[in-house]
Amino acid sequence: MAELDTIVLTNPTSEDFSQNFNGETYTIEANSSKSFAQFVGFHLAKHFAQKIVKDDITAKMRKEHPTLLPQRLVHDNPYFRIALYRILNDVKLVQTLIASYPFKGFVGDMKLYEEFVVKNNQPKDDKKVVEKKKE
Repeated sequence: MAELDTIVLTNPTSEDFSQNFNGETYTIEANSSKSFAQFVGFHLAKHFAQKIVKDDITAKMRKEHPTLLPQRLVHDNPYFRIALYRILNDVKLVQTLIASYPFKGFVGDMKLYEEFVVKNNQPKDDKKVVEKKKE
């Protein structure tokens, strides 16, 4: 994957997501998809996945399990990968993004993520990466 390749991010939530990158605000409208340069897209996807994971943890869960939030946001785990898959819709892109950031080890059972991917798998020929053509 070249540096200037684009990736498509999907907002699976019912509210718009905005995040800054290099002083510029990028927004993905609710229930829509948008293309970004790979390095911008990975940054946005990482922050969006963290927001999705954080929003899924209730106040009661935070109170009963105070280490749950840091484990799911700082470490590589199935919940974070599921959120990334919902945004990227591509297992290889999830792997590439995970490898691009220095998470502090893996926490949890990967079976949960694998079952989610199988259940929500897109057709194999559906490419989410569009290579920038050389001029």
